[in-house]
Amino acid sequence: MVEREPHGGLPPQEWLAIFQDSAEAKLRHQFSSDEDAGSLRSLTFEDRADGVWAIATFAMHSVKDVTFIRSQRVMPDLSSEWDPDFAAMLFETHLIEWFHVEAKRKTPDPSGTVRN
Repeated sequence: MVEREPHGGLPPQEWLAIFQDSAEAKLRHQFSSDEDAGSLRSLTFEDRADGVWAIATFAMHSVKDVTFIRSQRVMPDLSSEWDPDFAAMLFETHLIEWFHVEAKRKTPDPSGTVRN
């Protein structure tokens, strides 16, 4: 079992709730900018054997008719070192970087989706 005790002593569910609120706000703000215009469709969590993963589903105006899905393990990876607000900022940064460096250049699968 993966250690899931967040840095700073917050209970795991509280850390995840704060992270989700902060990450959603940060991503919506980023997607409202001209250079990264898009929309966040969902931010969900998946509890796996190796930890808790955040899964963001989003669309970008610059790449029509494509859905992007990026998943990142946040517990314990981000939660063991960072408070939830800072971890949310890192998640947002990683997602936007992934889109610009890799995702927008990939060919979508038959359903029109690009995943990391």
